[in-house]
Amino acid sequence: MARSTGHSRPVIKDVARLAGVSAPTVSRYLNGTVKVSEEKRARIAKAIEELGYEPSVVARALSNREMDTVVVFAANPEAFSTSETNHGVEKAARACRFLMNIVSLDESDMDSVEARVRMGLSVRPAGAIVYRYDRAGIKALDYLPKDLPLVVVGGGFGDADRQIVNAEREAGRWMTMHLLDLGHETVFHVTRPKGPTDNTRTDGWRDALEERGAVIHEPIVVSRDLEEAAAAGRALGERDDVTAVFAGDDETAVAVIRGLREKERQVPDDVSVVGFDDRNFAAMWSPALTSYGQNYLEMGRRAFRMLYEQVKARRDGVEPPPARVDVVEGQPALRDSEIEYVPWR
Repeated sequence: MARSTGHSRPVIKDVARLAGVSAPTVSRYLNGTVKVSEEKRARIAKAIEELGYEPSVVARALSNREMDTVVVFAANPEAFSTSETNHGVEKAARACRFLMNIVSLDESDMDSVEARVRMGLSVRPAGAIVYRYDRAGIKALDYLPKDLPLVVVGGGFGDADRQIVNAEREAGRWMTMHLLDLGHETVFHVTRPKGPTDNTRTDGWRDALEERGAVIHEPIVVSRDLEEAAAAGRALGERDDVTAVFAGDDETAVAVIRGLREKERQVPDDVSVVGFDDRNFAAMWSPALTSYGQNYLEMGRRAFRMLYEQVKARRDGVEPPPARVDVVEGQPALRDSEIEYVPWR
């Protein structure tokens, strides 16, 4: 039973008093903005449970009703895929007069995930969308109520009952096969760290090489610091056996091309280079970059629609739609950064 605080609804000060901490410490625990020690976290969590405290937004807290809002939990908000998917969700939500609330998860601070999820749920959303591209997204799923309408974006096929996935692994396979079909004996791969799923462009790259019986050189893994990708390009440029490179994204591809040029290896005459994501600048680069466009906007739109079907069914008091997984296909854009390979050229 919740302990009486002398007024109708417990507030942060009540939690702080019972836990023996300051009100700002409780606030930091709730929003996950700053790390709180394990000992204080345990005391705060116990006080919240005893008091029955529920953080909320004023407009809906008084009525105790869910909002016409969906909450999106996503790590790496600056990533192109995240940003574009968010745009798709927001556009579809706006068409149904819903608001979208984005809660960023911190992959470098896994202890904050629970507090961030709690903060996102405090606005009483009608449902949630979780981007399952990383460990933070996977962990966030553990803290969501089982009866909350939910759609998972990304991950492996069938990781959730209601899911939107891109054909990323197949896309990586397609790009690698394309280079092999041009006559290259193998394809080198420069990419960012692989996520915790088997549906990645790197998995597709490996699939293609294994299928063709080509020599597999382990991927060169780089960070978001493009100088690392340029250094990878320089290292590849010193090897005579490098004739084709599949970069994990377009920014990495451009940096690799710069590194190759610094070693006087020309693209595409000496080395064919392809990217991934088909960013706006890909067609304007010199040479125009061959890439593979993922339809992240459509993924976002479909994610909201799938969620809205569940929300509407619950509000109408009918059975929710059956579980399903939608696969959103992308499309290659062939340009000037790769050509047919002739060994004696």
